[in-house]
Amino acid sequence: MLVRLTTRVLTRIQHHAWSLRLRLEPIDERGGGRNTDEGFHISAGAVIAGVIAAGVAAFVADKLGALK
Repeated sequence: MLVRLTTRVLTRIQHHAWSLRLRLEPIDERGGGRNTDEGFHISAGAVIAGVIAAGVAAFVADKLGALK
């Protein structure tokens, strides 16, 4: 029983160690992990571009009288 318990504990420790390793290491050889500044900048750029596009569309629609 003690051997089985020890085996289970060691297996869980190894599983969690591998999970942690995979979260902290880069996704590929070129670098860039899951939570890099580059990813945040890309996401922020996409959000800003969407806001600008929505603003331009609203401005054009207002000038054409579609919002009145």
